[in-house]
Amino acid sequence: MTPETPERILPGILWLASYPKSGNTWVRLFLWALESDSDIDLQRMTDPAHGACGRHLLQLNLGIDLAELSRDEVTDLRPLAYRDIARHDGGRPMIFKVHDGYYPTPSGQPLLPPEATAGCVHLVRDPRDVCLSLAAHNGGTVDQTINQMANPDFWTGRTRGYASKSQVPEFRGSWSRHGESWLAAPVRRLTVRYEDMVAAPLDWLGRIAAFCGWPADPKTIAAAVERTAFERLAAKEAETGFIERPDGMERFFRSGRAGQWHTALTPGQISRIEHDHGPLMERLGYAPVTDSGRRASAERR
Repeated sequence: MTPETPERILPGILWLASYPKSGNTWVRLFLWALESDSDIDLQRMTDPAHGACGRHLLQLNLGIDLAELSRDEVTDLRPLAYRDIARHDGGRPMIFKVHDGYYPTPSGQPLLPPEATAGCVHLVRDPRDVCLSLAAHNGGTVDQTINQMANPDFWTGRTRGYASKSQVPEFRGSWSRHGESWLAAPVRRLTVRYEDMVAAPLDWLGRIAAFCGWPADPKTIAAAVERTAFERLAAKEAETGFIERPDGMERFFRSGRAGQWHTALTPGQISRIEHDHGPLMERLGYAPVTDSGRRASAERR
């Protein structure tokens, strides 16, 4: 393995940005293993595992209770919190996961301020596989999930009041709208495909570490990759559980393989996904395989 040279980057927030079920947790655990040089504890998701939608974190930096505010009011306040966080950094980028798209707030300002941003690692995954993992994660059907992924206005959470919630609502939009927003974001960016990480984890996780400014040699990278291998994480979850696993979900680390959609989806489901997302799929190297998907992609070019 050839070592990647760590980039010299300015302090601020470095976003691990992805549509859900695209490898965000894997990358966060890898960076944690890299920084701590120790085995993974799935019951302690500490640094670097901050979430951009964490209600406690936002309230701490805003100095107000968000519980009774509307969704739009909270969203308008979020950039203020991120600017405050960036001002109190420790001299190196802080890593936050984010499932929001790179969208403006209701008042028109950037949700994730460029001046508070050190960059983003933009993780993408074939939407035909995403729908399978997301359906299992949410406890819904594949067809319901395909519909959700096609909704350009999709939000999580309620429009008002989240006193019992650990997170404020996030604006995902559709899979395509989400991905396109980050590809157009005016910030330093490294886009990485989940499938490439699976095929060559030493290479791609090493690139991510360098992009994040981690001064890690190949031996340290390899050790962190080994500690966060999917089989090892799945065994650890079976032994200790996982703090981020939703209630009612049997296991978080299900398979980790790429290309399961070939046998798990019906032709009609594949066609719907490709019709909804064909142009971005082709842009990212996920070629449609159905006639209707190819036609839809060609019509939207």
